[in-house]
Amino acid sequence: MIIHLPEPEVKILVDRDPVKTSFEEWARPGHFSRTIAKRPDTTTWIWNLHADAHDFDSHTSDLEEISRKIFSAHFGQLSIIFLWLSGMYFHGARFSNYEAWLSDPTHIRPSAQVVWPLNK
Repeated sequence: MIIHLPEPEVKILVDRDPVKTSFEEWARPGHFSRTIAKRPDTTTWIWNLHADAHDFDSHTSDLEEISRKIFSAHFGQLSIIFLWLSGMYFHGARFSNYEAWLSDPTHIRPSAQVVWPLNK
C-alpha cells in the first residue's frame, strides 16, 4: 500500500507589466534630440538621429571611450559585411554549376545561377 500525502496548494502571482512603459513617448521625433523636436516633414530627422548617435565627441570627452565606440562601430559594420559576403558565397555555391563546369569546361559555361530546363 502506497500512502500519498496531499500536495500543498501553491498560488503563483505574475505581474504582466512590472515596469510601466509607454512607447508613444519614445516614438515622438525629438525624444532623443531637441533639435528635431519640431517634427520636420522630411526624413532629415532620421539622418540627424543617426548622426547624433555616431557623434561620439558629444557623448563624452574621454578619448579611450570614444576610441572604443569607434572601434565597436567599425567592428559591427565589418561583421555585417562579412555576413553579407558569406550569404553571397553560400548562394553562389548552392545555385551554381561549378562542379559541372569543372567536369567539362569547354562545353559548359560557368554560371552563378542555374537555369533549369522546363522540358525534362
